[in-house]
Amino acid sequence: MGLGAGAVTQTRTLLQELNLPAIWFLVACSVLIVWLVIDLYLRSARRELLPAATLAMVRASFRRGDFQAAFDACAGRTGLLATAVLAALRHASDGKAASEDAAAGALEAGQARLQTRIAYLSVIGVIAPMVGLTGTVLGMIDAFAAMGQPGAADPARLSGAIGHVLHATAGGLIVAIPAFVLHYVLRSRVAHAVRAVADEVQELFRGFPYASRAGVDFRGAERGVPRAFDPPPAPPGAVASPPGAEFGEPSAAAAHGRTGPANPAWASIPPATPFSGVAMPSVSAPPSSEDRNGLPLA
Repeated sequence: MGLGAGAVTQTRTLLQELNLPAIWFLVACSVLIVWLVIDLYLRSARRELLPAATLAMVRASFRRGDFQAAFDACAGRTGLLATAVLAALRHASDGKAASEDAAAGALEAGQARLQTRIAYLSVIGVIAPMVGLTGTVLGMIDAFAAMGQPGAADPARLSGAIGHVLHATAGGLIVAIPAFVLHYVLRSRVAHAVRAVADEVQELFRGFPYASRAGVDFRGAERGVPRAFDPPPAPPGAVASPPGAEFGEPSAAAAHGRTGPANPAWASIPPATPFSGVAMPSVSAPPSSEDRNGLPLA
């Protein structure tokens, strides 16, 4: 005779075991991790940050000394290399220090954009175990509450319920570990790629003639971010003064040792009035012998 002939064995499928709210949240996190990894891997590729065609064109222009051609080539292209070279050329007329600072700022901005996306992997790696643990704790609360009912004290049912909710904790760890590993791998990949771009930019500007380019801007530079103390040129015959000249204040360009043609744009800008439409009393009025009511003062 077989043992336990009248017993009925109930089994659950894997989908039934994993049918927990915390598990579905972790599945969404897994999909997000896959998308972030693919996106960051493509964005940090050498062909995106350091395109061979752009590098070859800029190198050839620098060898010929045709820096205007290099400026035009970078202005019409995307990528971290083109952005850094364009920023350095735009500020080359201000000297070597300004040009290097501009290139470094462009490189840091590009790296920061990638690092921001990489940080999402770290966030997922932190919250995934917490979500899994929360799902396990809530499931165990329900299991113990059910076992507290009269006639439901069955150790087998309790152990089965606990094993069921422990899948949430395991799922959180399964999601968090790859997220952390990929976070550090991609962060190192981006750092090496940006370092390669920085080395190329430094090599390009190693022998740049800053002295001959002092005060000389490239054609088309006005389409980008204006450089400090660079007013637009005045048309022939236009005479105008910058704001503050009527008060004897030096202009921003003169204060920094730079002179240039008058800026006609200031002629159409009215002087700033903090209280427009309100008559302001004159501080230079002579003292009066009458008070404000018209009565003579003692």
